[in-house]
Amino acid sequence: MATEFKKNHAQVCESWRLLGAVNRATYLQAAVPKLALLTGDANKAKRLFNHLLSAAPSLDEMHRMTGATGESNDLYVTGRGKTMVIGSETARAMAVLGQLIAALLTGNEVILHCPSQDEMCNEAAKILHDTGISEDVLSVANDSQTVTLLYIDRLAQVAVSGSRSEVQAISQELANTDGILTQVISVTDMEGLSEMLTPDYLHRFVTERVKTINTTAIGGNASLLELGTE
Repeated sequence: MATEFKKNHAQVCESWRLLGAVNRATYLQAAVPKLALLTGDANKAKRLFNHLLSAAPSLDEMHRMTGATGESNDLYVTGRGKTMVIGSETARAMAVLGQLIAALLTGNEVILHCPSQDEMCNEAAKILHDTGISEDVLSVANDSQTVTLLYIDRLAQVAVSGSRSEVQAISQELANTDGILTQVISVTDMEGLSEMLTPDYLHRFVTERVKTINTTAIGGNASLLELGTE
């Protein structure tokens, strides 16, 4: 039964990743008005959230790279995987929700953890679930210890909002974990949220992949056969 649950969970998260950023943005856009109301400055929050969502088309772009004759190589970006969005004691709701939107937009499975603002977290999750985002894709874990959560298996990245010292403490704890290297994406500017406005911010939530197709097997051989029958 547990194996079946894990299998279904993985399938749902994979479907979210394969949906594409433009389609994922549709779900998130529907939640923006209500999420903005949780921040204390709805107008500023809407501007930030819409700024992040406006990058969706660029996240779906594929770039054709030159390669050997007989193959095509397309470079694209995709979500890294299991992502924890953490709001520390000094984090503001707008920063936490901005990181949450960024993590979901880029196709990741997200665990939201902000124990000092657990009511806000639960409300945000409900808003997003109501738009159609699965509970497999977005879950809340405020009843667990932060340190314990950092040791979750195959945690790809942690998006943490808070002071520099709080971010540093989490980074040091992650350095002690075994397994895959977990990336830290930090927001420490609680006033200007400047880190989220940089051109490469969303790309910190993704990894690059290359899709290679052998075109010789189809196109090349077909041409040779055609020539041979004339």
